[in-house]
Amino acid sequence: MLVPDEARVEQLRARFEGREAIYVEKGALRMRVSDIRGDTTQLRISAEVEEIPTAGFPAGAFYEIQRLEPSPLRWSIEGGYLTDFSDHTWHMGYGGWSLFFAPRIVGGILGLALRFPDNLDAFQRYRKILDYLKDHEAYELTQRVFAER
Repeated sequence: MLVPDEARVEQLRARFEGREAIYVEKGALRMRVSDIRGDTTQLRISAEVEEIPTAGFPAGAFYEIQRLEPSPLRWSIEGGYLTDFSDHTWHMGYGGWSLFFAPRIVGGILGLALRFPDNLDAFQRYRKILDYLKDHEAYELTQRVFAER
């Protein structure tokens, strides 16, 4: 049975609205996700993300961004027809950003970040976070938000 796009958008919203996650895109941050909204006619889904300032972060490219932008960082994210999600993840679907919501993953990465030495390079921090995601099976089988057309 085919689940309507609207129902999958609502599933994603119910799972992730207002929750904290680890945001990954050329770097990593601890974020809170809000205002999830889908446009099923345009095959787009978007949300607002806001950094939760956390010891050991930012990692990767966000280190330089944070030097130029006020903290906490805030912006909008959007995914198109390839956007996918699982019980604990949401991915842009064609490169770009990924969000990891599983409490065991978020907690594990926060614990890892607290142990980063102060002199550890931002990109080395990012590499360690990516390794943690892989080593702790953070990537789950996903479904597309929008049905194949």
